[in-house]
Amino acid sequence: MMNIRNKKIWFLLFVVVIWLIWFYTRPLITFNEAVPELDIASIDNLLISDMRESFYIEQEETEQFISILNSLFMKKKIIPNRPAFNEDAYIYFYSKNSEVSYTIILDYKRNIIGIIERPKMLKQYILEDSSELFAFVKSYLSNNEVVE
Repeated sequence: MMNIRNKKIWFLLFVVVIWLIWFYTRPLITFNEAVPELDIASIDNLLISDMRESFYIEQEETEQFISILNSLFMKKKIIPNRPAFNEDAYIYFYSKNSEVSYTIILDYKRNIIGIIERPKMLKQYILEDSSELFAFVKSYLSNNEVVE
């Protein structure tokens, strides 16, 4: 009896190790691969918010944002954890070629973004290098804060 139980435990441990190896060795995906139905080049009407203030982004900055998205690499989280997801900033935008709106939610501390395509559920991604996207959002929000 104990022998069968030990075999089951070792088998379960083996499966978990294989799953972890597979998860950490998966290739990175681009933003285009994460949201294939979105034509990034047609992004229009970009809004950045930290829930205190919201700012519409001008065309020049929208082009910079598009460039950042095109160079973004990430891995999809296998098990999204919505309750632990800190919603530090939001990016809302529309695509000219689509009626669908998109939202990117940034979690600075955990280096994670969440992508919501209305009305679908949140997909979470771990960024390989968040410095450019997070720096863009942080600098824009801090440069445009209203001083009272």
